[in-house]
Amino acid sequence: MSAAAESAILPPATIGDGAAYARRRLPRFEADLLACRALDVPRAHLYAFTERAIESTAAARLATWIDRRAAGEPVAYILGERGFWGMDFEVSPATLIPRPDSETLVAAALTVTGTDATVLDIGTGCGALALAIAAERPQARIIATDIDQRCVDLCRRNARRLGLAVETRVADVFEGVDAAVDVIVSNPPYIGAADPHLGRGDLRFEPRRALVGGARSGLDFIARLVREAPGRLKPGGWLCVEHGCEQAEQVADLFQCSGFVALGRCRDLEDRPRVMLGQRRSPPP
Repeated sequence: MSAAAESAILPPATIGDGAAYARRRLPRFEADLLACRALDVPRAHLYAFTERAIESTAAARLATWIDRRAAGEPVAYILGERGFWGMDFEVSPATLIPRPDSETLVAAALTVTGTDATVLDIGTGCGALALAIAAERPQARIIATDIDQRCVDLCRRNARRLGLAVETRVADVFEGVDAAVDVIVSNPPYIGAADPHLGRGDLRFEPRRALVGGARSGLDFIARLVREAPGRLKPGGWLCVEHGCEQAEQVADLFQCSGFVALGRCRDLEDRPRVMLGQRRSPPP
């Protein structure tokens, strides 16, 4: 990265409740989550009323969920929800599971999003990014797009549940978005097709289309996004993109090659490079 690109590196972002969840993401905590939902009781009841009899239906439900978790299925898919930015989002196997590290992307985007800005979220999934920004910038116009109709429908349901305003569209990247916007945000697919991480943990259960960004480096989708974004941003507008922790230099080069200035990086909860943002150069007066 050039000296100019290094000049605007951002400090670690201030995040919502994701860090607390990350610290507590232990087997006991996950077991408590499953038990609370199966028994329909708050977590404190598990410890305050240990002598409580359990109905057979609830016990059977919990046993099924434990078996699913033991097979590796993410708790978020079992329960059908995940907390993000202080809100609960409905999720499904059609969408990525919102992760605490992505709150870094929300925090970064908010630093360049004015109160009346127009924000475009590409690849919205369950709508976590778009709706988190909508919650913080209620006067802004938020447009959320995804290539998958199921994701768009899920984003709409989450918007209704949370009482937040967002426009939704089925679109491939910039399709159907004609007017220039102030801010573009995206947590795009950025994993290489042969990456061994795809066969581990939660990633085994998540949609490949939302994970794999190219055959080798995983950067094909990001490269397209960065290349096309200047033509969709207003002069002085911002592009904010999440990327893999080892892709920061390559992504910075893509931003520079597309003419972005004032490049900045944000680090995730483990102090790894996770978000790149850059500003479309304004034309000379």
